[in-house]
Amino acid sequence: MARLPRFPDLLTTANLACGAGSILLASQGQLTVACWLVFAGALFDVFDGLSARALGGGSPLGAQLDSLADMVTFGVAPAFMVFQQGTMWAGSTMVPEAFQHLPYPNGRNPLWPTLTAALVLVIASCWRLAKFNLDTRQTSGFLGLPTPANGLFWVSIVMGSHAIAVHPGPYSDLLVSGARALLSGPYILLGLSFLLSALMLSELPLPSLKFKHFRWQGNQVIYLLGGIGLVLVVLYGILAVPLIMFVYILSPLWGSVFGKEV
Repeated sequence: MARLPRFPDLLTTANLACGAGSILLASQGQLTVACWLVFAGALFDVFDGLSARALGGGSPLGAQLDSLADMVTFGVAPAFMVFQQGTMWAGSTMVPEAFQHLPYPNGRNPLWPTLTAALVLVIASCWRLAKFNLDTRQTSGFLGLPTPANGLFWVSIVMGSHAIAVHPGPYSDLLVSGARALLSGPYILLGLSFLLSALMLSELPLPSLKFKHFRWQGNQVIYLLGGIGLVLVVLYGILAVPLIMFVYILSPLWGSVFGKEV
């Protein structure tokens, strides 16, 4: 039955617009704005969930819209930029000399592994979102790496490879060089895309980072991850995102110190 869109649906639509705009702008060389649009989409993704809960819960239509928007913003847009920037960095003289052998191992063309890496990310994101919609176990936490986290990881790597919004923290130059080396080495890029795709489709239990209350007890993992993340952002700017995601993926290990996670 047709109905007027709810406010959360409008926020989800804004997320979708950010993703579509990011792809279009990236295709025209507007890399910085394209990357920031993905982060803006992430904010809309957070706020549509908050507003849906404030209005008494989401709707079946809203759930489908959310997944479709996430597929564009955190699946297709980052993969497009990974392919675009990966092919650009291959053989670049701005890549550290120690890594310049990576793009053309055994003389092979870097186009196809880079293309495959981008396609793997898109396919895994689609499967992850479809599984999430049907999995009733993921109400208070996640099983597998969330698609937005994966998308933000890749966008931050793209930005970091150009030293965009990178703070001069300790070893920040090494992080920038690492981002460039990752995008310029198609087989390393392909391997990491398979690894993160496997994590998205895995049964790895991860916290949802949603507060049910604001007390320390029961929210230790959220508060600690937020504190660590804030320090990393101050030190490294946009390249804090991959580091935060690494800490997040390891949260089942260090979070077990506090008992049951929320």
